[in-house]
Amino acid sequence: MHLAFRTIAVALLMMGLAQGAQAQQAYPSPDAAAEALVAALGTEKSDAVALATLLGADWHSYIPTEGVDREDVDAFLAHYREKHLIQTEKPGRAHLVVGSTPWTLPLPIVQGKQGWAFDPKAGGEEIRVRRIGRDELAAIQAVRAYDDAQMDYAEVDRDGDGVLEYAQKFISSDGQYDGLYWAEEEGIEESPLGPLFGDAQPGDDWHGYHYRILTAQGPSAPGGAYDYKIGDSMSRGFAVIAWPAKYGDSGVMSFMISHDGQVFEKDLGPDSAKLAKAMPRFDPDSSWSEVKEEQPAP
Repeated sequence: MHLAFRTIAVALLMMGLAQGAQAQQAYPSPDAAAEALVAALGTEKSDAVALATLLGADWHSYIPTEGVDREDVDAFLAHYREKHLIQTEKPGRAHLVVGSTPWTLPLPIVQGKQGWAFDPKAGGEEIRVRRIGRDELAAIQAVRAYDDAQMDYAEVDRDGDGVLEYAQKFISSDGQYDGLYWAEEEGIEESPLGPLFGDAQPGDDWHGYHYRILTAQGPSAPGGAYDYKIGDSMSRGFAVIAWPAKYGDSGVMSFMISHDGQVFEKDLGPDSAKLAKAMPRFDPDSSWSEVKEEQPAP
């Protein structure tokens, strides 16, 4: 089950909750705190005062509220009614788990002097960690999809020049098929990237990552150093690098892949964008690590 923490945050957003909310309330048990949360979310527009009491006056400093709607809240409540339990990781710290396909609410319930209460600061950090994990996984899947798309693209002479070549851009020019994506047209085969990337615009991030096509490889790459282009055609190979749009928030690791098919990763640090944009070629030296493809369970 895929649920974002905004499932809960939407309720406060919809009510336009003022920042000067009353002090956070503690409860006799984690179960009582969870029940109070569900009760506050259960009304049509949610009980803003009760939610402020649950999460504290400074909840907005830690919990993102962008792009949310009531349907998220209703989905969370439906999963709660389906099944729920309190999971205790260690003394004094618990999480609410909902649904038959278990999903853990990232907001922990912690024990203090007054009883059990939600910890929005720790919840905000858990949201960030989960977001990074999702975005990094999406980036790995995206560079692998790029690899497959380039292989498909090169099976056909797309520009009629008599050369089977790889695409040098992601999105095709208007009326042409010089990129890995083009709009659907009757009688024209689907683009190698398909409809998944149809809303993407040049310069936009996709699931928290930017991507850049590389046209050469260095001595550390399989096969050694050489250019992928002969003249204007990129027919000897291809590569791409992906880096986080917001380092430390949408991702940490950067990823590369070439026509060899192996994904590499490296933490380029806070200057990831600058370094990735300046990278002249695909050259995964010893500072890059191979990303192992997960094997299906037996």
